[in-house]
Amino acid sequence: MKEHIDSIFVPSIGHWLYDKKPIRLARFCTDTRSLCPNDCYVSLIDARDGHIFLEDARSNGASCAIVSRPNPDIDLPQFVCDDTNAAMIKMAKLARSMFRGTVIAITGSFGKTTTKDILKLLLAVEKNVTLENKNGQRGVPMTLATVTNDEAFTVVEVGIDAICTMDNLAELVVPHIAILTGIGKIHMSGMRSESTIAREKSKLLREAIKNNGHGMFPEECLRFSACRKIQDHCRVVKENGEDMGYRMNIKDEQYHVEVIFRGKFLKFVMPHPMSQGIVKNFVLACICALECGIDATNIQKRINLWKPSKWRGEIIKTPTRTYFADCYNANSIAFANSLAQFDRLFPHGDRLFVIGALIRCEVGNGVIDDNAILLKNLPLRENDGVIVIGEPANFSMDAINCNWKVFPSTSQAMETVTNFHGIVYLKGHRIYKLESLIC
Repeated sequence: MKEHIDSIFVPSIGHWLYDKKPIRLARFCTDTRSLCPNDCYVSLIDARDGHIFLEDARSNGASCAIVSRPNPDIDLPQFVCDDTNAAMIKMAKLARSMFRGTVIAITGSFGKTTTKDILKLLLAVEKNVTLENKNGQRGVPMTLATVTNDEAFTVVEVGIDAICTMDNLAELVVPHIAILTGIGKIHMSGMRSESTIAREKSKLLREAIKNNGHGMFPEECLRFSACRKIQDHCRVVKENGEDMGYRMNIKDEQYHVEVIFRGKFLKFVMPHPMSQGIVKNFVLACICALECGIDATNIQKRINLWKPSKWRGEIIKTPTRTYFADCYNANSIAFANSLAQFDRLFPHGDRLFVIGALIRCEVGNGVIDDNAILLKNLPLRENDGVIVIGEPANFSMDAINCNWKVFPSTSQAMETVTNFHGIVYLKGHRIYKLESLIC
């Protein structure tokens, strides 16, 4: 680890205050509240000046900090540079240039984090991987800066929400394999159209192709010209495909998947309670793992260890309620997949749907509002109830044939949820913090 520290904290980027260096470096972090022991705290200056939290970083176990304004009164190794954000990018480039293994990058409108987590499992990667979903202009450099040759693979999640953002990120990652999970109406305010989203996200695949690698995406992406233009250099995964694809069905509450890889039919059993959307994420990760030399036996053993990430389809039981907590994030595509999974797992009993209203997005002279469709397509049964939190959709709630309520905030829904005995569905954007209703 000392060798890695010396190789990226170089004099051309900055210097150690009083030449005091850390012994260990776990990862990079910009928020002292989520900092873990031996993390390097990065003092960014944006809406708030990160330097004011240096003492908090030291107290929370940081091994060092990257600063543009050092504080010698704080007993913490400090790497001093002109611009902390620019320093992170330079260190990321250094670490990436020294990595000798295979770099796999994942982008898409949905399913990025799940695909990354599954691929991490299949490739047995522990450290060279994006933490949680820190996949943007700050998260990607922090991931790459920790990459070492202790592992043969690096798995990087790349998310964008604006035009041209991908250009610099793709050149920073330099992937050997780039996976596009799918395209949907997400981040439309910054992208304006699905075609634009496809064009921008496909730049990551183009970067892999440029470096003698290849891209991968599901067949439905071929509806966009950006994907059709590069399909000859990509693995196009087709349902019921003959050379590269998959078939799936449900037996005994579990998905059984047949992956077609280079004409070979490989059978896998998915762990319960995996949803159809996550099975499709598995297929992409599985084909990638097969190309990386992982055999089918090891893939089955490793996928058996899968379980839902926290608040991503997690089932939580209390004495009076069962919660289906899928409230890490939300969009119309994720809602459809999540609701189908919930209805399949819990077809009976009293159910309460707690929905965080989707964010309405202004595009051109119009407004994209999927709330009306979402509410209309809830799989409601007799005795089900609905709670909508946030701005009500432009839709008559009276058309919902069940008990329903609308609350401006999550805290105001607490009493209704705690008075309910049964199965509670929680789905909404992180801004709602729906997990606070679990008690």
